[in-house]
Amino acid sequence: MLEALKTEKISPKQEKLWNSSRGFEDPEIAELMDRLSNRFGTMPIRRYVPDEHHWPERSFKMASSLFEPRLSAWSMDRPRPILLFSKPYPIEVTAPIPDYPPMLFRYQGKLHKIKKADGPERIEPEWWIAEGRHRDYYAVEDEDGGRYWIFRAGHYAEDRSPSWFLHGLFA
Repeated sequence: MLEALKTEKISPKQEKLWNSSRGFEDPEIAELMDRLSNRFGTMPIRRYVPDEHHWPERSFKMASSLFEPRLSAWSMDRPRPILLFSKPYPIEVTAPIPDYPPMLFRYQGKLHKIKKADGPERIEPEWWIAEGRHRDYYAVEDEDGGRYWIFRAGHYAEDRSPSWFLHGLFA
């Protein structure tokens, strides 16, 4: 278990570690990596690089080594949750009108009343990988201040209601 007695805001651009002129040749960085790997082993030390995919869960991959170069830039045009679930969780949602943000959603048995919502952001499926319906994402905040990233899969239709999912949590 790791406990942080003091924390500070961090910049989302942490690539400076790998972009600096000295990188792992910097004695302080090398010492940190040695300490971490001696204490926890090399498995917990991971580096992720951007990957060229539309679906959020496919938009990054684990680097094969700490020195693997990025082939593309990180997408910084839209806010993304700090915790992205590898598989979206199905949720129950109450929405007033199709294409409007939901008013309520139920996650793990708890009802969340939405106070603020932003969206939708439509992300189309990658037809060359797998068939599927588009996703309309909403960044929502509940009455308790919890911030969630939820989406509706597909359009509303007369014969079926769309499926809703929780895909991530904002800090």
